[in-house]
Amino acid sequence: LLLNGFLPGDEENVPFALCEDGACPEEQLVIIRSRLDQSMAENQELKKELLKYKHEVRNLQGVKDALQQRLTQQDSSVLQLKQELLRASMTKDELYNQNTELQRKVEERNRLLGEYKRELGQKDRLLQQQQTKLEEIQRKLSEVNHPKPVASLSCHSVQSNGYLQSAGKGDASSAYRQTDDLQLVRDALRSLRNSFSGHDPQHHTIDSLEQGISSLMERLHVAEVQRRQERKVHGKSTGNKDAHEYRDSWLPNSKLRHSRSSPALSSDASTKVLYYTDRSLTPFVVNIPKRLGEVTLRDFKSATDREGNYRYHFKALDPEFGTVKEEVFDDDDIIPGWEGKIVAWVEEDRGDNS
Repeated sequence: LLLNGFLPGDEENVPFALCEDGACPEEQLVIIRSRLDQSMAENQELKKELLKYKHEVRNLQGVKDALQQRLTQQDSSVLQLKQELLRASMTKDELYNQNTELQRKVEERNRLLGEYKRELGQKDRLLQQQQTKLEEIQRKLSEVNHPKPVASLSCHSVQSNGYLQSAGKGDASSAYRQTDDLQLVRDALRSLRNSFSGHDPQHHTIDSLEQGISSLMERLHVAEVQRRQERKVHGKSTGNKDAHEYRDSWLPNSKLRHSRSSPALSSDASTKVLYYTDRSLTPFVVNIPKRLGEVTLRDFKSATDREGNYRYHFKALDPEFGTVKEEVFDDDDIIPGWEGKIVAWVEEDRGDNS
């Protein structure tokens, strides 16, 4: 108030004057310097406040940038989480579809397994039935080929009294019964084998049955030969002749198809035939009552007794190529031999080349 003549609040209403009226120049200079110093002080304070506010603004701008950067990172994280959630949802849907497909496949496999079990049970029952029939046929064959002693004595008495004709009729009827039984055995084994697939393990069981029947027929043949020799010793030449004709009539028919272990016959006029099929890895053996070089394809077909169309190859020696497989087509052609026997391959003709 002393310097300016008014209060600081009255500065707006009071005009600014550099000097006062009636003051000397020195006083006016002092007043002006004091006002200048005061203005400079206020200016410094204002600059300090401005610097402080600028610093605060910079801090706030840094905080703002940091917050914006953090917000951007969070937005990126949220977007990444959304993408992962979408992929997880798609994976879940895919796994659900795969689970549904696997369940459907499992149900289908279970259904097929049930059908296979039913088919296997039916085949087992059929095999048991065929085995029962086969045992019954073997029992009948044993009864037919091993007559009771009383029957042999009565036959001897009939022959001693000269009634050879009636005895020959009895032998013929017995031969017919044996032929029918053997044919029944072959038909039963054929139907049983055809009911299985080409690589079914039940073929081994059928082969074992055939081996047993073949061995049984061979023993029956040996027993018949012994009985014939005994009859020769007792001088029954006529009966021996009838028995020889009877045995020659049924012996070739006793060879079962696919027989694997039929031993060689005692006769020198027979040929052993070893042949392979596409249904079994084990070769089969049959004997044909003809000398090597006289056996035809028709004889081989009769001995193997197979239904259907087949191609027949035989092991032979070619002068140019050496050991070959020779295919025979005509039934009247002679089958080539190999080291005193016949080695053959029987393949089913499926008509691929037609």
